[in-house]
Amino acid sequence: MNTGWDDARRTLEALVGQRAWAPTRVEVHAADILRYAEAVGLPRPADPTVAPALFLPPFAVGGDVGVDGRRHRPGEVVIDHPALRRRLMGGCSVDFHAPIRAGETVEAVTTFESVTEKQGRDGPMLLVTTATEYRAADGPRRTERWTIIHR
Repeated sequence: MNTGWDDARRTLEALVGQRAWAPTRVEVHAADILRYAEAVGLPRPADPTVAPALFLPPFAVGGDVGVDGRRHRPGEVVIDHPALRRRLMGGCSVDFHAPIRAGETVEAVTTFESVTEKQGRDGPMLLVTTATEYRAADGPRRTERWTIIHR
């Protein structure tokens, strides 16, 4: 295995357990829930204080567009290693814990959860999984896991 690849793997493995970007907090309003339902074509909720399952508060992303063509959040750990020039969305899973409700302040905290090396048809790849927990004062609302394939 070449040393560039070994260095890339070690660099990504060192991220496990670290935050991917600064936590973000947003207060949820009934108007946000209603706008979401309208935007995705859902009927008007009977109770606009309870968000549909996939609702996310309007987290402000900010940041700048990087050389990879995507917007980077302020303080984001950017994976930019010469041995890893290609990336692809590998998948997402969502665990629902409790509904998000109007009046709550929801905090999103994203951490690097794992790095797994796999051998593909065209060579090695690293699967980097982040976990984002959306929490209100009384506990978690949802956990999302995103896997990005780096080559």
